[in-house]
Amino acid sequence: MSLRKYLLISILLIISTVGGLTIWSSYRESIYEVEEVFDAQLASSARMMLGLTLTELGLGNIQSLQSSLMENRFILNMDGEEAGSDHKTKNEQEKDEELYEAGHYYESKLTFQVWDRHGNMVLRSANAPLQPLSDIEQGYSNQLINNVSWRVFGLWNSDRHYRVQTAERYDVRLELVEKITQRLILPFLLLLPILAWLLWIAVGRGLQPLNRIADEVKSRDENYLDEIDESRVPTEVQPMVRALNRLFEKIKYSFEKERRFTSDAAHELRTPLAALKTHAQLAQSASNDEDRKHALSQLNAGVDRASHVVDQLLALTRLEPGANHQQAQQMLDLHQLCVAVVAELIPMAQEKNIEVMVDDAGELLMKGNIASLSMLVRNLVDNAIRYSHENGEVRLSFQLLAHYIQLRVIDDGPGIAENERDKVFQRFYRGEGLQQSGCGIGLSIVRQIAELHGADIQISESEQGGLQVAVSFPKS
Repeated sequence: MSLRKYLLISILLIISTVGGLTIWSSYRESIYEVEEVFDAQLASSARMMLGLTLTELGLGNIQSLQSSLMENRFILNMDGEEAGSDHKTKNEQEKDEELYEAGHYYESKLTFQVWDRHGNMVLRSANAPLQPLSDIEQGYSNQLINNVSWRVFGLWNSDRHYRVQTAERYDVRLELVEKITQRLILPFLLLLPILAWLLWIAVGRGLQPLNRIADEVKSRDENYLDEIDESRVPTEVQPMVRALNRLFEKIKYSFEKERRFTSDAAHELRTPLAALKTHAQLAQSASNDEDRKHALSQLNAGVDRASHVVDQLLALTRLEPGANHQQAQQMLDLHQLCVAVVAELIPMAQEKNIEVMVDDAGELLMKGNIASLSMLVRNLVDNAIRYSHENGEVRLSFQLLAHYIQLRVIDDGPGIAENERDKVFQRFYRGEGLQQSGCGIGLSIVRQIAELHGADIQISESEQGGLQVAVSFPKS
């Protein structure tokens, strides 16, 4: 179902439900109010007839009044129905209109009686029965007379010599309530189609911003990822537009990251690949085994360098902000992790006769991702070994601070000048005179892993004149 149809049906159902409850409430209220009004009229009529009867009795004209009531009673039509009833022909309605000049057909549904205290009828309306309307002498009561429900009110005069009873058929009240209800329901039912048409138009216009946004997104290609203007959309649609703009930004960043990776890979692999080609050519053109062996040795070192560059580039890509990777964290022992990483790098250190030491710090529990933290330690120790002098020393020490666990990697290499310490975290940046070693993205990887763990990095000069890198991890 479309959103437009859903909104239209929902609104119409709500309006119909509320309208129906309102009409039902009005119907119930109308019954109560009609009961009150008609009961008041019965009481008023009883008092009026009692006063009139007492006056005529005092004047001795009660028989004349009774005769007049009988002679001027309301006339019925040929079918025995009261004039003015529903479903009549045109001619019958014209006759009824003539009858209305002398009265109303509801007169036949109203009646009264006047009795004396001895049970003698003193006065009655033309349509009143000869027996009392109710056994209850005073007050309201409901009576069944000739299989018809009547509402009766009885009233004595002050000295209880005469009692008047006025009565009204219940169907008069029901007819009035039904007419009131019909006048409530019919306009509502007649206006409901018009309301549905107006709502259809209003909902359609309200959904135009969504259609406009859909058309705008549909018309775009993969190279057009500019943000959608939020100022032209309603407040309710702005969260969706913002979400689309964030998606466009992520896609744009993903494209830029791929282009940057391609550019970085081409830039960094150009030199080692050229060197590989040169060493391969030298090996092919070598005139003796010694030259060929040296060229193949250089070729093997070039392959290792190219592999290292590729690994570092892939690692950097996986760790870039916004990259689609999971950093599942768990409790780990930083000291044991460093010991395990250093054990993997011992063969590399032995090639330069470098001693790598890990201070005993006991258990250092923290929360982090084992794979990425291992990469951080590996890059720091790898750089320290690469730039340390032969027969040198690399040390990993730890310090437990108030809110941090600090790891320090110390070497005795040439260090980094103070004016270059902020630059070394940039990708592919190498310090002055160190271009021959590494690919320049190890510290960039270290920084991004530290950021993922909320850690802080500081570079300073070590006591041996080399480099000290301190990484402070927040305690769990």
